[in-house]
Parts: sequence; C-alpha cells; structure tokens
Amino acid sequence: MADDSGGRDPVSWRVRRWAAPVALAAAVAGSVGAANLLADELPAASGAPAARPRFILTVGQSGSRSSGPEPWFEVRSIPGPDGRAGLVDSVARPSPSAGAAAEILAGPGDTFVVVSTRDEPCESVLYRFRLTGDGRVKGVRPVNGGGTPARAAGPALSPDGDRIAFATAPCADAERPSAALTVLDLRSGHRRTWSTPGAAVLGDIAWADDGRTLGYAVSDVPPTASPEFESGVGRIGRDVANTTVYALDTRAKGADLRAGRVLFRQPDGPGVVTAAVMDQDGRTGYGVMKEPGRTIMFGFAEGKPMRVTHTTETKAGSVDFVALSTVGDRPRYACVGGIDAFGRVVDGDLVAANGGARQCGSAFAH
Repeated sequence: MADDSGGRDPVSWRVRRWAAPVALAAAVAGSVGAANLLADELPAASGAPAARPRFILTVGQSGSRSSGPEPWFEVRSIPGPDGRAGLVDSVARPSPSAGAAAEILAGPGDTFVVVSTRDEPCESVLYRFRLTGDGRVKGVRPVNGGGTPARAAGPALSPDGDRIAFATAPCADAERPSAALTVLDLRSGHRRTWSTPGAAVLGDIAWADDGRTLGYAVSDVPPTASPEFESGVGRIGRDVANTTVYALDTRAKGADLRAGRVLFRQPDGPGVVTAAVMDQDGRTGYGVMKEPGRTIMFGFAEGKPMRVTHTTETKAGSVDFVALSTVGDRPRYACVGGIDAFGRVVDGDLVAANGGARQCGSAFAH
C-alpha cells in the first residue's frame, strides 16, 4: 500500500481504548458517526473552533427515570462547565402502532429523522420533526412514502434535506446477510432500491455535495462466514472481505448496487476495513483499517492507491474506538457508523446474523 502522509490530512482523528470484551465495545468500535461526540474538540474548515452542541437527542431512555413508560426518545442539554445537564423533552411514541426508535439523525434546518422499526409485522417507518431553539420537539409525523417492510439503518439525508438513503434487511434472522439500498424522495414519496446478489453488508452511506451522488461501502461475506455470539478481544476476523467504496449516480438507470464508480478497493493483506466513507466531493474519502497490532487511518481518491495518514499501535486485549470527522464546509447529515449499517460486523467478525448494535442512537443539535 502507498504511504503518502504529506499535505493536509483529510480528516481529524481521535483514538480511544478500552480493555473490554468486544460485545461491550461493539456498539461503538469503528463508529464514524460517534465523531459528533468530539464536535467541540475538532476544528472547523475555516480554522475557527467548531460550535459546541447544545442538546443531545437519544433514542429510548438516556437517564434514570422513577416512573412512567419509557420514552420513544429524549432531548437533554449538553453539560456545561459545571457538569450539569438536564432533561429538556421526553417524547412518547407518536402512535400505539409505531415501532421502537432505533436511530436518530440530524438534518438541515433544525429538522431530525427517527428510524422506527417493529418486527411484527415487519416494518420500518421514518418520522420527521423539528427542534425549537429551547430544545422542544415539534411536529412529529411520518415522512411521505409510507413504511418499508424491512429493517432500516444507516440513514443519510441529502444536503437539501429532500431525499433520504438507508440500508434495509429482512426482519427474520438470516445466516447470510444481504445488502440493499433505498433512496426515498421525501416530497413525492417515490423510492428506488439498489441491491447486489450474494451475501454482503452495506454501510457508511453519505451524500456528496451535488445532491445526486451517493457514496457507500459494500463488503462481501464469504460462504465460510458464520455469525458468532461474541468475537475474540483484539482479534482481526475474516468474516468480511473485499470492502469497496462506490459513488453512485442516483439519477442513472439501473438497480445494481455495484454500478457506481469505484473510489476505493481494499488492498490485499491482513487488514480489515472497519470504516470507509466517501467525502463531500464524491471522488475522495477516508477510512480505518485494523491489522494485527495496529490501527491505520487512510485516505483514498478515485483512480489512486490508498494513502496512509496515521498509524497507531494496538495494545493486546484492548479495543480501539476511532472517531473520524471530515474537515468539510458542510455537515454530512449521515449516520456513517461503519461498513455495516446494522452493526453486525466488529473488526471483521460477523457477530450477529441480523439486528446487531446500532451506531446512531444519538444526534446533536447546536
């Protein structure tokens, strides 16, 4: 692989370690979406300090509650210098038939999207709402287009907020995961779906600034792969392979998930890609690769070899959590939680056939 560390690093990075079982770390290991947790530490593209979030929105119950039903999601204030934070709003399910809130995503114009899923009957419904200046939730309603008869994960809103892309998977457990991508027009309710034959996982879905190019990572699941209850601490698995980042023109004809331009293809070697995200220009990107004893941060560009930007050693018996954040001028409005939107892959191990740990249970408001 090429190692060209000169020039401006396309991403800011942080590495945090825990000596913890992988089952505990699975929800955060390799999560690019968790970079929002460090938003107040990362520089903006202009060089000025990034705005500190004012509120955190979390699906389910984020704090202790003495009585009453569990909320659909909560809004809490970000702790100030005194370390104090408080509950600002608690939102109940919008209807008795609504599924559990699984993911929450910040969008343009103080709007948010909640991905709600239920297994009986199998359905995911996307809801939109607005957050007022004082952190109150207003106008929770389903998006145009109705429900999806599948689980949904890894949502990404287009820069204008008019379209949303997400991965889908059957609600029923399946030993061989499949990769499918849906783009829903929130104005008309029209949707398109792209898929690929064979077992594969899909993740790190993000729009380019042009509003028509969609980037995502597809990784093959070999026939020998078998879901495990828990992967080994610090082990590099071999249940996924051939991670490739595509840039798809969503206005072009066809329904082949692999029809987009190839921006990155995993090089031969012992490494396992845990994150690979197309940048806002639709031609470059950045990611994370795990190898025995080290974690590699890298950049990539269409038609060029992978460029290593940073390497850190990995201690035995620990799990690295790497948070990435682009240095672009616009927010991504995307979950980008790793190479599998459903959280079924941890450091190359397929740890769940379906319904693994989600990466985007929280979102931030400024």
